[in-house]
Amino acid sequence: MKEDDVYRMIATQKPGKDHPLDPAEGPVSPEVQRRAVNPPCLGDIPVPDGYAHVTGDCGDSMEVFLGIQDRRIREARFDTLGCGFTLACGSVAMEKAEGKTIAEAMRIEAAEIAQALGGLPDTHEHCAELAVETLKKAVQDYLFRGKEPWKKLYRNR
Repeated sequence: MKEDDVYRMIATQKPGKDHPLDPAEGPVSPEVQRRAVNPPCLGDIPVPDGYAHVTGDCGDSMEVFLGIQDRRIREARFDTLGCGFTLACGSVAMEKAEGKTIAEAMRIEAAEIAQALGGLPDTHEHCAELAVETLKKAVQDYLFRGKEPWKKLYRNR
């Protein structure tokens, strides 16, 4: 099944137990709903300048791929095996990171992500933390690889 087919299937499902945004979680902002169904910045960069893969305590995992030029993030992409809230948080984190210097990207906080989404249920605040942690580890990976540029060709997957 192709990625577009998965999103189409999710978009046409009625919220319920198998939907990525379970209504039992409480009210969900329109921004979270939009990004959970069609997240911008989803995908990867074939040869990233910075890469990280983190698995959260909840079991969701996220990968971040950064394209960096002159210590500024020119492109940020993510992939995740997680819920709709994790998709939404990853999407916002990547959009906030693009165009920023690596120092500015390291100052992005989970609270900013939650605020940009119109708030998150208490049970899913960790999704924003996962997105920020993965982004920061990808920046750290870029800094580490900068000492030995040949390592860029060997991803940590």
